[in-house]
Amino acid sequence: MRTKIASALATVGLAAATLTALPGAAHANPEWYSTPAAAQSTRVQAAPDGFLHVWEHEKKGGLHCKWEGNESNWDDCNGMRNEASSVFNNGRTHDVWLYYRPNQKGAHFCLDKGEYLENIVHYRFPDNGGAEGGDGKSLNDNIASHKWVANC
Repeated sequence: MRTKIASALATVGLAAATLTALPGAAHANPEWYSTPAAAQSTRVQAAPDGFLHVWEHEKKGGLHCKWEGNESNWDDCNGMRNEASSVFNNGRTHDVWLYYRPNQKGAHFCLDKGEYLENIVHYRFPDNGGAEGGDGKSLNDNIASHKWVANC
């Protein structure tokens, strides 16, 4: 009887030690909680295909467009002008300027090579001091054109 009790206690102790070592909500990384999920960007490790990818909805949802070169008006692809909510620079060597207006005009935002923004609602065009508009506006549903650049 004593061996069965000792064996049972040893099993319970081993299980408790195993569960204590597993990560859980109580052991979450505090840095992850300090950045809102919607404002996080991700560096994707997939092999670059040389395209700028954009989607109509967050997290690669809805209509999709991709460009290998510069594009002066996103209306030319599924009417994507002022419709994008998710962007991914999967270029091989260059960053991308995302512009508020067609023909690469107005405020512009830098999307680094390899950067994926799953929800651009919390990203804003910086104040570029231009007369073409867009300064301080959300990127969400406000991108009209883009241009590849060596560095932003």
